[in-house]
Amino acid sequence: MTPFRATPAGFVATWEPVEREVLARVARDVAGLLRADSGLPDDATEADVAFTGVARVPRDPAVQRLLPDAHREDADVAAEFRHLTQTDLAAGKVGRLEAFADAVDPADADVLPADPEGEGQVLVPRDGAQDFAGALTDVRLVLGERLGLDDDADVELLHHHVLAGVVPDDGSDGGAAGADDGTGGAQDALDAEQRFYWGGVFVAAGFAQESLMDEMLAELRARRTD
Repeated sequence: MTPFRATPAGFVATWEPVEREVLARVARDVAGLLRADSGLPDDATEADVAFTGVARVPRDPAVQRLLPDAHREDADVAAEFRHLTQTDLAAGKVGRLEAFADAVDPADADVLPADPEGEGQVLVPRDGAQDFAGALTDVRLVLGERLGLDDDADVELLHHHVLAGVVPDDGSDGGAAGADDGTGGAQDALDAEQRFYWGGVFVAAGFAQESLMDEMLAELRARRTD
């Protein structure tokens, strides 16, 4: 995976087919998890939703990270906010996760004209860059919950292990992402190899997100100084 770079057509990076396939699959899994646990109807889209009508608190800790309480000290305020906004918010997140998956899936991702063979270039149009980065944020939030990453120290340690190629045999019980789907509900604890694999996906998503945001911010600063 290469960092994103700004081009006239948009922001471009080169991802290996397996990187594209895994991130597309995880994004779709997160979208499905979000639909199921937020009470969003299966066929609802962001354009269809006007208000929630159901103040449903997600049971899955990962979905709670995506749809947190608006007020931690006032349960009534939190419930009312969830009642008024949760379906809108969930539908928006599902939409951008599914759009992200469609954009990076090796089977149907857009490529630049300079890449006629479709050899891994991912093109993010400027008007879709914030949603693309937001989808990566949601993927990382769910994976972070499954991996038991509670603070920056946990994230730094995971990065160290992944980048060093170390599979720690530490008996960690952080997270519940099974080897089959990576996101679906509470399952058995990850073993060391599963944790290393999903840690690699978490790190790759963070690398892509950070490089895209860096390019977006660089362009914003350049416009302000013109």
